[in-house]
Amino acid sequence: MSELGNKHECLGCSTKFYDLGKSELICPNCGENQKDLAAAQESSASAAKSRKKKPAKKKAKAAAKKKASKKKSKEAAATDAKETADEESKDDDKQD
Repeated sequence: MSELGNKHECLGCSTKFYDLGKSELICPNCGENQKDLAAAQESSASAAKSRKKKPAKKKAKAAAKKKASKKKSKEAAATDAKETADEESKDDDKQD
């Protein structure tokens, strides 16, 4: 331990500072008590862990929708091609 105490980094503003041998770790830049910030970060981290991740329903739904859209597009293209062929054959019949 140096004359200035232990070196710390503020959990709020990331300022590096020495504790000057004091028991309370208070950032000289933002004035935040590091013990309070550490407790707040721990509680938010544990809350995040306790939340369950929901399955990727949106992605699956979007993929299914995209697949259906492609299928419709192919069917529409096939229908258009068939109609075009029918019209051409009618035009050929009229010319004969």
